[in-house]
Amino acid sequence: MSLLELSGKNIRVQVNRNLSLTVFQSRARVLWETSQIHAPTLLVRHHDSEPQRLSFEGAKVSRAAFDDGQYRGYTLSLSDFGGYDVGVELVFAIDPTVDELMIQATPVEGQSSQDKPSEIDEKDTVVGLEHFYRFEKPVSDGGYMVVPHGSGYLIPADCPDGLPGDGHAGGLIGGRWTLPMFGVVRNDDAMCVVVETWWDCDVAVEHQPGAHSALDFRWAPSLGRLDYPRRFLLRFADGMDYVGMAKRYRDYAREHGLLRMLEEKAAETPTIQHDIESILFRWPAWNPEDGGTVLQEIRELREMGFGVKFFFPKWSSAGYTPEKGTATTADAGWQSLILENPVPGGWQRLTEFENAVHQLGCTVQGFINPRGQHPEGPAFDENRWPQDAQGKPVHDLSVHDAVDRVKRGLDNIAAHGLKYDGLYYDGYSAYHPLREDFSAAHRVTHRMAFEAQNACFDETRRRGIMPAAELARFWCIPNCDYFFFTDWSSDRLSNTPVQGAPAPVGEPIPLFQLVFHDCYMAGFSGGGYAVYSPGYDWWEDRTPRLHELMFAAAPAYNWLPNGAVPIGDISHDAVHRRLTWLKRWSAYYRAIATSEMVSHRFLSDDRKCQRVEFANGIEATFNMETNEFRVRNHPDFSGEWETPESL
Repeated sequence: MSLLELSGKNIRVQVNRNLSLTVFQSRARVLWETSQIHAPTLLVRHHDSEPQRLSFEGAKVSRAAFDDGQYRGYTLSLSDFGGYDVGVELVFAIDPTVDELMIQATPVEGQSSQDKPSEIDEKDTVVGLEHFYRFEKPVSDGGYMVVPHGSGYLIPADCPDGLPGDGHAGGLIGGRWTLPMFGVVRNDDAMCVVVETWWDCDVAVEHQPGAHSALDFRWAPSLGRLDYPRRFLLRFADGMDYVGMAKRYRDYAREHGLLRMLEEKAAETPTIQHDIESILFRWPAWNPEDGGTVLQEIRELREMGFGVKFFFPKWSSAGYTPEKGTATTADAGWQSLILENPVPGGWQRLTEFENAVHQLGCTVQGFINPRGQHPEGPAFDENRWPQDAQGKPVHDLSVHDAVDRVKRGLDNIAAHGLKYDGLYYDGYSAYHPLREDFSAAHRVTHRMAFEAQNACFDETRRRGIMPAAELARFWCIPNCDYFFFTDWSSDRLSNTPVQGAPAPVGEPIPLFQLVFHDCYMAGFSGGGYAVYSPGYDWWEDRTPRLHELMFAAAPAYNWLPNGAVPIGDISHDAVHRRLTWLKRWSAYYRAIATSEMVSHRFLSDDRKCQRVEFANGIEATFNMETNEFRVRNHPDFSGEWETPESL
């Protein structure tokens, strides 16, 4: 028995009594079914008791027509959930021109809470919606899942490595997942899911070799309840692959103001064009003893023809302590921008070095860690830290007043004459506050955290400074121009935690780049970089040089293997090989940086041979088996097979 049916151009959607879905090709073949075992479930809490899971089957249902001009269907009002005083309004509507199903869920306050609002103990609250929806595909059907983890992954049906669907393969969109777009392909049948209200959507990805693959959508509460409509779109198409899904989301991003290209942003922030033509050269921590050497090495790089974007060294957020004779750490917490005595020699010492770098024709990118002093860092005098109204030290760049604190920091460095061309917010996009703030003073939601970060990026650009952040995420693309990495450890899909060099799961693909490549710059964590623990770099035995080209990453000196600064002997053979590769990499990047990536294809059944193409005609082919590449339609490349430098 079904609750309703919707007809599109080529599909028919049936909503069953337990709210599971069946999608037919017209009125014949079943295309997709949601899980019958894991049907949609409502989570309801009575006052402060443990949430209870309630089935939709058996609830009282009423139906009304829905038509917003694009989507036509029905609104279902459900109530009487096993004695709990809650309700839910569900919209199921279809755009018949493109066979796109819109689903929306909105909790409704129960009658008891409306009649007796002061009696909190009597209130029932909807706090979650599980398996809304869970899509499963037997691996015997072939095909693959499309997963927006880092640059993107395919989980082919024959993938021998499992994903458990728990914390290793689940998480919130915007944090764990880099795009609000997921997909499933089986033969010629494809389903693409775009989550519109993504801020509190948790998605689990499950793959059991020999059994099934699954995408499971869970709607988490905002400040303890589902208090706004949750909506997502399901596009069903014949013959749509992962490239088609990426381009479908690119169109969506354009319609919703998320697609802002580098060329457009460069008109407002000219630093962008300089940095496209440069390599990143990073001096990690302030040490005045090395300053002269670093300047000389920058000079030599410039004489070799490199444009240089200089990553300014970090200093301690605790500041210079005269009695200790040195700074305690180089954590560069946001407080480091508001100190009166940041390093030995004060602000004058920093501005003199910055001026010297600028005189060499380089841009300068500063650093800010919104988290402040790392908890494991050394002890320091807390009286030196900023304080709140109660006189307590304030460590983190809090959501509720982040912009004000950023303004304060930028005002302070400007007053002391330090001129940044870019400002890199370490950890800000990668590890946004995934916890909500329930405090009475500052009730902060996930959505507010994202909005605050975008506001910080906007304030940075308003001052003529290019905003930068750690890892590329869709929600900040219009407001942020540069990202530390296009793939870092947390953005690599594996079935084990980061520590211990986990093995990869699935096939890495440039999914994010197919959507946004020409909207941002990002580096690549090359492989073999020894400063971090095992597992933080690209797998050394999986052609890192080819992947940095395929992912259209911006070139950076330090993130090549053993790329220490100061370099030491630039003429040394190992350094020469790194610089030779940077020249090739930079020539490739300069040509494709502002051109849309229009295609990625697997050219062999074993998926070892792959090709990317750009709107300006440049194409690059990669043989992962032989570690070779060739670039065509580029004046600096012959179009013949090449072997990258061995670093």
